[in-house]
Amino acid sequence: MARDLTRFHGALLHRAEWMRHGLHPRDLASDRFTTVFPGYLTLTDHPASFNGLAWVLQNMVRPGCVLSHTTAALLWGVPLPWRLEEGVGMLRRPEPGGAVGDPLIPSVRPGLTLGDETSLPLLHCRVAPRASSSVGRGVIVHRHRGGATARRGRLIVSSQAETLRELATLLPVWDVVAAVEAVIGPDAAHPGETLASLRAEVEARPGAAGTARIRRALELAREGVRSPGESVMRLILMAAGFPEPTPNLPVQDPRTGKVRYIDLAWTSIGFGLEYDGDGHRATKEQWREDETRRDELASQGWTLARSNGDDLRRPLRMLLRLQRSSGERGLRVPTEQRIRRTARQLAADQPSLRLDRQRS
Repeated sequence: MARDLTRFHGALLHRAEWMRHGLHPRDLASDRFTTVFPGYLTLTDHPASFNGLAWVLQNMVRPGCVLSHTTAALLWGVPLPWRLEEGVGMLRRPEPGGAVGDPLIPSVRPGLTLGDETSLPLLHCRVAPRASSSVGRGVIVHRHRGGATARRGRLIVSSQAETLRELATLLPVWDVVAAVEAVIGPDAAHPGETLASLRAEVEARPGAAGTARIRRALELAREGVRSPGESVMRLILMAAGFPEPTPNLPVQDPRTGKVRYIDLAWTSIGFGLEYDGDGHRATKEQWREDETRRDELASQGWTLARSNGDDLRRPLRMLLRLQRSSGERGLRVPTEQRIRRTARQLAADQPSLRLDRQRS
């Protein structure tokens, strides 16, 4: 009969410690266990959390290392494209009620099991330039000098600005813009950063890897953006030749005083584009709230168009619709030829991992 290991759910222990608990080497070699780092194993059906993996890496496997790149981004709550590192960004889900802090992040996406269906996330850390970068499986060790750090619970991680610079070595520029806007935006998981504070920290180490791309992202970033989809949609519009819209424009109802926000707005013509993400309108209540909001804005003279996640990946039809509807209201719009040329160029250049490589 297999031994009951319930009390070890979520544990990540060295094989010597597992054996002190009475496990035999043949148990550790079975499919009940998964090796995370050399010598460190967790239960396949109930693996350690992402936070637990990071703590063991930082304190046992590579003592003194700084958690960095996508690992730091996940701990900061910075959104990552789902295509990056086999969906690592999908491990951290929004906290109920908008709660912030340091949640326990699972190491396996909800609904999946470790083994045949998925694998443990790859962790990143950084060490001093002359330190050994050898760990083995499960980790990418980066060797470089300096870089500001911060504490997230029990963990030492790259600061938010440094994390963004590190992401700039992995991501296309538009995804770095989306990450910057998430850090400075109204729904930031750890508020307090501004474009000015990020620029100051980036320029403190001007020769570090990723600096050129993070500088460009800071130029393109705007405050007040609430989702990565809105970030990329705004950049698509600008690339196609539309005037830059104002993100999350507040519009106050003169009768009730209630403030509504328009995702992307051209105030000169009273026209806005709403971006509905893939998780939008999950409930009937959300749908009703959106319809009420739309009606209230219409009563104040606003015309709203809609877009969604599919339009990020295949923007041509949406851009042509927007050209007609906003152009009829007096907006300076690009030609159809430019829009088609932009759609083809986006497919070739891939300025965001949120864009498919093939488009219609």
